[in-house]
Amino acid sequence: MKKLFLTAAACVALAACGSNEEPAPAPVDTSVPEVGTTATGDMTGTYEIQMADGTVTRQTINADGTYVDSTVDGTETERGTWRQEGAQMCFDPAGDEAEACYAGGAPGEDGSFEMRDAGGSVVSTVRKVEG
Repeated sequence: MKKLFLTAAACVALAACGSNEEPAPAPVDTSVPEVGTTATGDMTGTYEIQMADGTVTRQTINADGTYVDSTVDGTETERGTWRQEGAQMCFDPAGDEAEACYAGGAPGEDGSFEMRDAGGSVVSTVRKVEG
């Protein structure tokens, strides 16, 4: 595979030498991950969430489109439904509270990633702990 890539790169470089045309831009991957998956795989499972103020909670994402938030000791604090909207995760708590959507950043070496609100502010750091 490596030889094939190097051979193709050499051919492109040689072809570019004799051409006055601009090289075609590389294709951009605009695909959206399958619902229920992220760049790191299946989204279902339990996550540790550290909020911007330092508070730590747990969130369990279920395959049936529901979620449950709890304290680290297991006391339930919220439940509702979740959905994926393009590159965003949207959470709709049960009751009168409005749905909120967040965009995730690229996972770090430990698998954690930042969640950002609609304004681009980091609201939490998320790490999958079970699942």
